[in-house]
Amino acid sequence: MKLHEYQGKEILRQFGVNVQEGRVAKTPDEVRQIARDYGDAVVVKAQVHVGGRGKAGGVKFSPTPDKAYENGEKILGMDIKGLTVNKVLVTRAVDIDAGVEYYIGMIVDRNVQSFTLMASAEGGVDIEEVAAETPEKIVHYRVDPITGLRPYEARAVAIQAGFKGNLNKIADMMVKLSQAALARDAVLVEINPLFVDASGTPLALDTKFEIDDNAMYRHKDLADWREMEAEHPLEIEASKYGFAYVKLDDGNVGVLGNGAGIVMTSLDVVNRAGAKPANFLDIGGGAKAEIVYNAVKLVSKDTDVKAIFINIFGGITRADEVAKGVIQALKDGILTKPVRMRIAGTAEEEAKALLAEVNSPLIQMYPNMFDAAAEAAKEANAASAAASTKTVENK
Repeated sequence: MKLHEYQGKEILRQFGVNVQEGRVAKTPDEVRQIARDYGDAVVVKAQVHVGGRGKAGGVKFSPTPDKAYENGEKILGMDIKGLTVNKVLVTRAVDIDAGVEYYIGMIVDRNVQSFTLMASAEGGVDIEEVAAETPEKIVHYRVDPITGLRPYEARAVAIQAGFKGNLNKIADMMVKLSQAALARDAVLVEINPLFVDASGTPLALDTKFEIDDNAMYRHKDLADWREMEAEHPLEIEASKYGFAYVKLDDGNVGVLGNGAGIVMTSLDVVNRAGAKPANFLDIGGGAKAEIVYNAVKLVSKDTDVKAIFINIFGGITRADEVAKGVIQALKDGILTKPVRMRIAGTAEEEAKALLAEVNSPLIQMYPNMFDAAAEAAKEANAASAAASTKTVENK
């Protein structure tokens, strides 16, 4: 379960983390009143479960209460990556030039089958870009889930990351962040930026907090925090079907597989082929034609998807059931985008026979996942380029 920034900050505050003061508003009048109460410049920040709020115009500096009202009017109701902004967080403004910005975070790291603490002096920017372009600037440290992060370990990480300021206070914040992550069964907790002022005191200006859905039964006090309307509509629909589905930003290839491992591999293969996956969708083991049909229907609704890559290795999942589900989606007019499939294993020959009988250019089966992904990537990129050209011409 993803938490809003203000919710994540509330949890961190409960564990003693020094977080930026702020209050939630749902109308421009409330925004202006909060700014008046603070008596200082504020920042109005959209509260939606997606990244890139600032780039989308969802974070605005407001030097006066009237400007805060104006910015509140602009942000409330705006669409950010398909989600409507229904509330904003109004925080006291901080003079960034009077200090430095760092990054700290905790993730569930499957590579080490434990938690990993991450720290970087490159705070205040997209940490994903740092990880991709200059990964050496991010320090990784495995955290024992039994003992937790100890102060001397946190201090060593801060030193290795090149942090300046009061390292004892920064290390203390790392320890408290890790305590919050462990206690709340988080799969991700980030503080970015972690602002350190001229006195060396750290302050959490923004945070991401995601809790493992499978552990929510242990956190019934947070159940009311889930806002279905704030989540992506396709993720809500997927939950009704019982799919493990995650919408991914800036992707153009829909991805379906049977099992988390094969789906993760499929995402990598799509990236390797030069396109970007638009989603993670695991139909699970033993899926029947109806489940495949609903999965195809779901992915086809995503306007970002220009082609679909299906990667199935059949054990208890029968290849002919997969083929039947895809074919039914085609017959019902749901499937209008090219589907490129690798289906191997149980009833593979039967699946080939069914697809040969339909003989549609929209549905093609390939001998391996690399060829299927390459073709899906090629067609998705071509469709995306054509759409982009059309948009420019219309302007």
